[in-house]
Amino acid sequence: MAEETKVKKPSLFARIGKWFRELKSECRKIVWPTRQQTVNNTLVVVACVIVVGIFIWVLDVIFGLGVQALITHFAA
Repeated sequence: MAEETKVKKPSLFARIGKWFRELKSECRKIVWPTRQQTVNNTLVVVACVIVVGIFIWVLDVIFGLGVQALITHFAA
């Protein structure tokens, strides 16, 4: 019979240590946005939220008027 060579799995603490070392290495690669980029991105998001909110409000008014017209038309 051929003997199987088992690869011993590292201990739990060795794996946790390796994970933290890799985490530290990956955190060094992060490129944070500048203050101006953050402000610009925030303004874009706020503007988009306002535009979408107005669009949904307009649709709500239009559909509300349509339903109200149908109710008054068929209620008579």
